[in-house]
Amino acid sequence: MANIKKKRVHWNNNYTSSDVAGYKLYWAVNERVDYDSDCAEVGNVTEVILPVDISAFPLVAGEIEIGVTAFNHAGNESDMAKCSATLDFTSPEAPTELVVESVDSVSSFGSVSSIGSVD
Repeated sequence: MANIKKKRVHWNNNYTSSDVAGYKLYWAVNERVDYDSDCAEVGNVTEVILPVDISAFPLVAGEIEIGVTAFNHAGNESDMAKCSATLDFTSPEAPTELVVESVDSVSSFGSVSSIGSVD
């Protein structure tokens, strides 16, 4: 897997009720986020690290709108707090045809022989 830079998303728990069971994080790529967007329940936490904490989060580049809601034990959700960010969770293609070679001579006209390769 590529080494993708992570992003931290955090919010305040502005609730006063002990009835909050947890939070949902919603996202939409290049469109507005709403209750019908892709989402994941993140538990009773106030931050997540993208994309590692949410396996379903898309590894894309572009404008992503994120929403967070609190939900109670009955399953009712709060209004959605929203923000928008330009994120890039993509990586370039890996190099190919990697070869390790030995140099048989130190002269500028020395010969080179292959001792291994990796595709």
